Amino acid sequence: MASKRKAISVDEKVCVIRAIEKGEKKSDVGRRFELSQSTVATIWKNQKTILQAALEGNSSKKLRKPKFEDLDQAMLSWFNNQRQNNVPISGPIVKAKAEKFANQLGIIDFKASEGWLGKFKHRHQITYGKMNGEARDVDMNVTNNWISTVWPKLKMKYSPEDIFNADETGLFFKLTPDKTLKFKGEKCVGGKLSKERITVLVAANMSGTEKRKLLVIGKSKNPRCFKNIKQLPVTYKANKSAWMTSQIFEEEVRKWDAELKSRKILLLVDNCPAHPIISNLRNIELAFFPANTTSILQPMDQSVIKSLKGHYRRKMLMDMIETDGKVSINMLQAVNFLSKAWQEVTAATIQHSFRHAGLCSSQETNQFDSEDNLPLSEWIRQFNVPNNFNEDLQSYENIDEDVATTGTLTDEQIVDLVSKSQETPDNQDEEDDQVDKAESPPTIQQALDAAKLVEIFLLFNQDDSTTYLDMNRIHKIIQNKYWHSKKRQTKLSDYMCKQ
Repeated sequence: MASKRKAISVDEKVCVIRAIEKGEKKSDVGRRFELSQSTVATIWKNQKTILQAALEGNSSKKLRKPKFEDLDQAMLSWFNNQRQNNVPISGPIVKAKAEKFANQLGIIDFKASEGWLGKFKHRHQITYGKMNGEARDVDMNVTNNWISTVWPKLKMKYSPEDIFNADETGLFFKLTPDKTLKFKGEKCVGGKLSKERITVLVAANMSGTEKRKLLVIGKSKNPRCFKNIKQLPVTYKANKSAWMTSQIFEEEVRKWDAELKSRKILLLVDNCPAHPIISNLRNIELAFFPANTTSILQPMDQSVIKSLKGHYRRKMLMDMIETDGKVSINMLQAVNFLSKAWQEVTAATIQHSFRHAGLCSSQETNQFDSEDNLPLSEWIRQFNVPNNFNEDLQSYENIDEDVATTGTLTDEQIVDLVSKSQETPDNQDEEDDQVDKAESPPTIQQALDAAKLVEIFLLFNQDDSTTYLDMNRIHKIIQNKYWHSKKRQTKLSDYMCKQ
């Protein structure tokens, strides 16, 4: 009598594909999943179809969404925190924590059974054994071993244009030099400082030819200064801590994955709790640095983030000087400054950062652009910037160098983040700062007059004809909007002087 054929779910097939992609031999994968060699070969042959089915959920074997999504997200966040802190986790511990969260979330008909535990583990690809990021104390041997053994296998599959690194940084976006002293010695984990800080996700490719649109995370879901704004120059998210969370990170990566369509890229990130393993990605291979090696291996931490903050603070200082010190930065101005600062970070600086991290050789990159990381004090001296700052500008530049961008949340914070009853309504603004009021947009007539004025200014002061032509195009765009805004057809005779 023939043995019963084993049914394999789409999720299991995806796990097989991912294991082979990571370099595991097909024979070893077959033994681990208790599959024949021919079955593994068939799964690998049909990988595109399987991954597509997994993404779209077109499978009778697909896992259903959890009945209590808030509870599922709370448990996943808690599990990631425990993994990062190397806390041993067993099935009974997971079930007990789930029932505690269910009680805190007001779920009364939940029982953490073995069936629930199995589905939770399967849904998030959790297995018992050694976990990513288990080692806490890392020496240079770990770094060198990763560079010599793991990195070449990852790198060989991609061109420099398709190898990206992403990392978060904290920024005191309202801080001016004259306010630096009051920040010294204070912690940026909450309280007063948390209202003055944001988290920025920075990502770029190895060649420096492509910089991902910045992701900015603030505290206020709907800052008043964003009112009537149709499009921001950055992607904006919010939570009460202004921190990166696993949910925000996964949303951003999945959005990026969908935008890539048929292009394949490698995305390198550190293994902090906010960077979970993301299943069923079609176009992004997510790879993690070894634990505690960020300061050595992370390219964005070498020069890129420092350059971004340097450009941002120069723009703040120029604004202070232009307004005779009467400057108060709100979130709208901050994201505009950040977007412009990101545009000014050069490809050479990004290439240098990948080279300095040991991810590429000097033959693959250009020379470092020293002006891109010009200290503020040197920038002020070289360009004769008028100032009366009594502060140590180096302290000002580095004040938020080690600001936390994520952290281990308490159970109460996890519940607060996932609970739908605690979500901020779309029409509610969390910030009480009166400076961040809604700005009145300029009228179309004001914009048209300004465009004409700038054009005339360039005729007298600009030698570069390209700049004048760029301004001419802007003038034309505003002019078209002006005429489309007319409520009625006007006649030329309306503007003629009557004799």
